[in-house]
Amino acid sequence: MAERYRLMEVVGKGGHSLVYRAVERGGDREFAVKVLHQGMPSQEELEARLEREYHALVALRGTAATRADELCRTDGSLCLVMEFLRGQDLDEYLSDVEDQGRRIDVDTLVELLDPIVQTLEVAHERRIVHRDLKPGNIFVLGRGGPGGVRLLDFGLAWSGSAAPITRDGVVIGSPSYIAPEVWEGNPRALDLRVDVYSLGAIIYRALSGEVPFPARSIREKVEAATKAARPSLHAKRPDLPRGVDDWVGQALAIDRSTRFARVSGLWRALLMTLGVREKGRGRGIQAS
Repeated sequence: MAERYRLMEVVGKGGHSLVYRAVERGGDREFAVKVLHQGMPSQEELEARLEREYHALVALRGTAATRADELCRTDGSLCLVMEFLRGQDLDEYLSDVEDQGRRIDVDTLVELLDPIVQTLEVAHERRIVHRDLKPGNIFVLGRGGPGGVRLLDFGLAWSGSAAPITRDGVVIGSPSYIAPEVWEGNPRALDLRVDVYSLGAIIYRALSGEVPFPARSIREKVEAATKAARPSLHAKRPDLPRGVDDWVGQALAIDRSTRFARVSGLWRALLMTLGVREKGRGRGIQAS
């Protein structure tokens, strides 16, 4: 590791890792290096997750998933070397739009998320479920407008070809984007429809300006996500067709058997509802 890369400043922090900007020695290429903390109680599990993330990213080369270069060690810590990205995550991007008193327009939404949908379709075909889809894990390249996107952080990904790492009773993911069945804490009962729900929640948040079930506590959020009526997107965006609420009901369905079966089905239904032609070139509903 030290022979090839020189670690620079920290550009990201997580509960179990740090992400550094790194420069290749003898050159000017930049990389992002995720370094696991040492001495964590679940060190073996964390290393298994990082290895699984690497293999998932390798399997998704050629998609909008972040490019992974190699796994290595530095001072005993396992590291994942990836492409270095400049821009902002989708959470930040949406906040910038909203700070201007606007909502994202549909054409921009399609431009941002169509590559993510295509990447998830490839992942699901290869039996890889992301399990932590949220705006913070979608990265918008460049500033001032979409210059491409990347799907980040497959650290919680599950592969159908491998045994579950998550222990029974443990709920993982970001609360505002977790599918109702995830709250049951049985990793063996989950499938690609958890990603379908999370993508639907991301789209709802992007278009409406808030998450589907805002709440003051996790308990209230769980209660709403698993029992409450699905929210109205049309009420928050009257410029969108009324039929968008039927789409929300199926995208965020409590019973996964009534949810869209695939992200591609969710996406096609949304585009049809919004009157957008294939690949995002439709009537172009403007930001409100």
